[in-house]
Order: sequence, then structure tokens, then C-alpha cells
Amino acid sequence: MSGRLLSFERAACATRSSFGFASSAFAIFALVACFAGCGGADNRPAKWSYIAPGIIEPNCATVSCHSSVAQRAGVILEPAQTAYKTLTDRHFVVTCDSSSPPDCMDMAVGTSEILYLLRGLGSQRMPPDQALPEADIHLIQTWIADGAQNN
Repeated sequence: MSGRLLSFERAACATRSSFGFASSAFAIFALVACFAGCGGADNRPAKWSYIAPGIIEPNCATVSCHSSVAQRAGVILEPAQTAYKTLTDRHFVVTCDSSSPPDCMDMAVGTSEILYLLRGLGSQRMPPDQALPEADIHLIQTWIADGAQNN
């Protein structure tokens, strides 16, 4: 082997091994970060002020679905106040307050259509392109169970 070719081969091996170490170190870091964030308690607030901008608007109020431009099925989910009014007036979400019957909150989760739509139970799943993570659906369910207040 010529001297140049041998030098090139050594340089290539050294580069591969340093990239191999870097990619291995990155993979280990990513794995640790993933496990550190997995399985922990969901500390996000079950409040409309979080759910609307954090879950509903980026996933449902898109240009092709329930934005003020598209208005698919007459459902507008932006801005937050319009979305709340749409969801509650059209009974996608059942709300409860102090004047509601005592069993309202128990019934609200079972009768809020949004949970069936998000899970695709008995109808097309929403959003149709990619399911929401179950943690997001559970947060919405908790908000409904707490009375689905505009808070």
C-alpha cells in the first residue's frame, strides 16, 4: 500500500471512530433524557387556558381543519374563547357548575363527544392525520371531569 493511501485509511478510521463515539454518546444521552421524562406525573394544568393554546389550537385549529378559515363542519377552534363557546354550545364538551345536578361531573366525561372523537370511538378519529397522545386526551378528560370551566 502506498504511504498516501495508508494515511488516508488511518484518517478515515480515526474519523469513523470519533463519529462512532460521538453518535454513541448522543444515543446514550437521548435515551437517558427520554427515560427521565417518561412515566412521570403530568404536571400540566387541566385548565382551558393551557389546553386551548397548548393542545387544541396547534392540533385542531389548523388551516385545513377547524380554523376560522376552514371551519370544517362549522366548527371553529380558534381563538380560545371562540373554541370554548363552540365546544360547549354544540355539546362537544359538557360543562358543570355549582347549579348543575350533583352527578353532572360524573356524566360530563361520559357524554362529552370530544373524548369519543379524540379516541376515534364510534366515529372518525380527530385529528384524522395523527392521533393526539393519550396524555393530552387524558388532560382534556380531567378538565371536563373538573367542570370544563373557562379558566
